[in-house]
Amino acid sequence: MESKLFSYKVEGIVLEPLNDQIKLSPVFDRKELMEKIKEIFIGDGFKPDEHSLEFKIEGGQLFIQGLAVKKQENKSIGFMTST
Repeated sequence: MESKLFSYKVEGIVLEPLNDQIKLSPVFDRKELMEKIKEIFIGDGFKPDEHSLEFKIEGGQLFIQGLAVKKQENKSIGFMTST
């Protein structure tokens, strides 16, 4: 199965200090982000594998990383019968 790695920078989701001990991000909708990522891959026949996703923080910025896999065409099997 053909695959690609991807890293998606989530604009606007940056950790901000709440106090000296913790930083928080703004609220975001994970499903909405997945729809945006899926749209990116529509044109080349790939789709993100949701089981491979990792949420990473680099320099306070959220990145979603994972695999995108080639969509497989459905195969049909025909049966022949004789009488």
